[in-house]
Amino acid sequence: MGGCLEPVTLGTSYTSPTRSAKGMVVILPGIEGESGANRDIRRGLENAGVPYALAIYRWGFPVPGIGMLVNQTDAAGNRRAGAKLAQRIAKYQTDHPGKPVFLIGHSGGGGVAVFALESLAGIPGARPIEGAFLLSASLSSNYDLSEALRMTRRGLVNVANPEDNLLNTGTAMFGNVDGGHGNSAGRTGFHGSHPRVFERQVTAASLGVVGPAHFVATNGRVISQRAPAWLQSTTWPPRGAPR
Repeated sequence: MGGCLEPVTLGTSYTSPTRSAKGMVVILPGIEGESGANRDIRRGLENAGVPYALAIYRWGFPVPGIGMLVNQTDAAGNRRAGAKLAQRIAKYQTDHPGKPVFLIGHSGGGGVAVFALESLAGIPGARPIEGAFLLSASLSSNYDLSEALRMTRRGLVNVANPEDNLLNTGTAMFGNVDGGHGNSAGRTGFHGSHPRVFERQVTAASLGVVGPAHFVATNGRVISQRAPAWLQSTTWPPRGAPR
């Protein structure tokens, strides 16, 4: 099952030609599809004055309920979704040479972001993007990131919440989007130390956020306060960025 992968939303103020000519941030939702969580990410970036195109990329099956289960468990389909996104990134690079590209993936979208980077490596003429942000990613904590990292200039930022019991129980039962049933990187971080993987641990209390732990990192105010420094700095981590 390959899923129903819809294109980046076009023709809106978020993806106008003016914005697209400056760069692009692709926001990948979790298994629920486009929702308030990913729109909060986009709103936070807009409020912070990020000038790039802010595209929510719809991947997976859009059917409520059963679609969420398929999106969580269809590891092969999730990799195909990442491969399709990689093709779109490569086309953007051709159409806008030298412009920065970033990925922000929440929950299952964090895994698809990594799969997209891996596929990008196999596309002739494709170039590394600037970097990717994984927020509460449903990706196995022992996942090999070497190929994905090769397709980034600055690296990967992994934001993990140890209080995220949704990841803890959900992935134990259904697995992560890569098919592994162990710990999720979005809860425990990735195993070991990886060059250019920047681990950031957050909780609701540390960020002053009220709400479900799985969505703490998508809070628009937090995004607005913290993301721009990473997007603007050519060297990661940015100077003075909170741990």
